[in-house]
Amino acid sequence: MGNSTIAPAYGSKLKAFQPLLIMALAFSLLPFVVPYTALANEIMLFALAAAAFDLCVGYTGVMMFCQASFFGTGVYATSLTLLHLTNNIFVAVLLGVLAASILALLFGFMASLRSGSYAVLLTLAFNEMVYFIAFQWSSVTGGDDGLTGITRPNLEVPGIGTLNLQSSLAYYFFCYVIFILAIFVLRRITFSPFGKILQAIRENEERAQAIGYNVHFYKMLVFTISGLFMGLAGSLYSMYICFAHIHNVHFETSGNIVMMVLIGGMGTLFGPMIGAFLIVLASDVASAIWERWLFVMGVLFIFFVLFARGGIWAMLQNSLAKISGKTVKSA
Repeated sequence: MGNSTIAPAYGSKLKAFQPLLIMALAFSLLPFVVPYTALANEIMLFALAAAAFDLCVGYTGVMMFCQASFFGTGVYATSLTLLHLTNNIFVAVLLGVLAASILALLFGFMASLRSGSYAVLLTLAFNEMVYFIAFQWSSVTGGDDGLTGITRPNLEVPGIGTLNLQSSLAYYFFCYVIFILAIFVLRRITFSPFGKILQAIRENEERAQAIGYNVHFYKMLVFTISGLFMGLAGSLYSMYICFAHIHNVHFETSGNIVMMVLIGGMGTLFGPMIGAFLIVLASDVASAIWERWLFVMGVLFIFFVLFARGGIWAMLQNSLAKISGKTVKSA
């Protein structure tokens, strides 16, 4: 009887990990499927940024338009560290993540003081402010010319030696390990009691406040966590392209991340990764074919907003449910 109790529990835990395992397998094969490895790197890093943003908008119901500020801060902080402080890859990533987290904490504190459209407009103003600073402070950020001369460090492993990360494939799998760990942490957050509180705030903010939860604190905290992982994506991205450009803090980058989440499916964590794959791949292919490729992206976005509000993830779930339903009937 004990074995019969353990088996279903083990099976349910394994089933809960299935999306994570499928995602890990898919991204391990990604560089061998897309046209070139560098594109796979871009897809994976924006998938991380989109998943981090989904924690805010999908699980907490907090919309923001300053994603590029956190992503770009990670890019700039890591680039400046490599240029002026140290060539240690872990220190560079740590400082990039720390800088993005501090900025996210500051923005989260101010945005949590307002709600609704006022909070959204505040985040938009924050992003424009960061863009203006990056543009004007050219002595530090390089302004419109960006920061060049950034070299990708190799990985120093104590007791093992130096791992060469200069090839795109080697760097991809270095980022892949960090990516899988980051997604695992984000997934654990969504299933934790903290994650359930975030979902309660999303469903009914007033009720969550009434039963004793400090909504402002939780919003500020989710801003910080989300900004931390977006900063991580930006930090790794800076070493992938070895260049820091002002476009990383531009509103267009924030808009692209929003599109990834809405097209993939909000509140699913894995849906935004599919959205990132489609947006980055479609942008790369369409831009090579037609100079007005943004028109295609706009039409695609309108289609999903109007006719597929659950995103691709919901479409996949519905399709699988229908297939399994037909299988059961035929059995």
